[in-house]
Amino acid sequence: MAENLAELAHAALTAGHTQGAATSHAVPTRLDSVSGAAVADTCIRDGLGFVLLFHRRKDGLFAEELYCSTRLDDGSWTATEHLSGGVMGIEPTNTRDIAGILNGRSLALFGESETELLTGRPQADDGYELLRFYELLVDEEASHLDIENASPGAGPGRSRIHKSVISRVALLALFPGERCTIRAMVRKGAGSYPLGEPYEL
Repeated sequence: MAENLAELAHAALTAGHTQGAATSHAVPTRLDSVSGAAVADTCIRDGLGFVLLFHRRKDGLFAEELYCSTRLDDGSWTATEHLSGGVMGIEPTNTRDIAGILNGRSLALFGESETELLTGRPQADDGYELLRFYELLVDEEASHLDIENASPGAGPGRSRIHKSVISRVALLALFPGERCTIRAMVRKGAGSYPLGEPYEL
């Protein structure tokens, strides 16, 4: 099972998970009928790729697994490594469970962890940095997330990225000292508008 999950994570990075770009709103996670697993989200930061997987264990409980890979100079990805995992407190396929945690909010923190990884960035001591991982539950009407850099020292032209949602759970990875403001967004015609209150990380 572990080997199958690692392969699924690698395939998600290799494919770029382009199906997320076409999603008009957040949808419940659907497990593959063969593997019993699903890609909840991917996150790429400075040549590091992270994949969050959900799967049903043999005892019937849902579990999550976080995998990591490094992008090579030719654009390919190394074999994924398992970073962390564990039993989930909800069923990611159950919209009622998710709605209960959101409780009317557009975003809610669902899980967080820290892992020291070899990043190779110039500001890293001996090449290693402590990365923080956050999982956010997303309202079903959201089409994407607007993520604004709110790190200390960020100028008025703060960098912004739009992150498509491919499930009801979004994965974010932050380097040391990074802060961000996240807004759930809804597409309407050619534009989009924020849904609910922003979330600060």
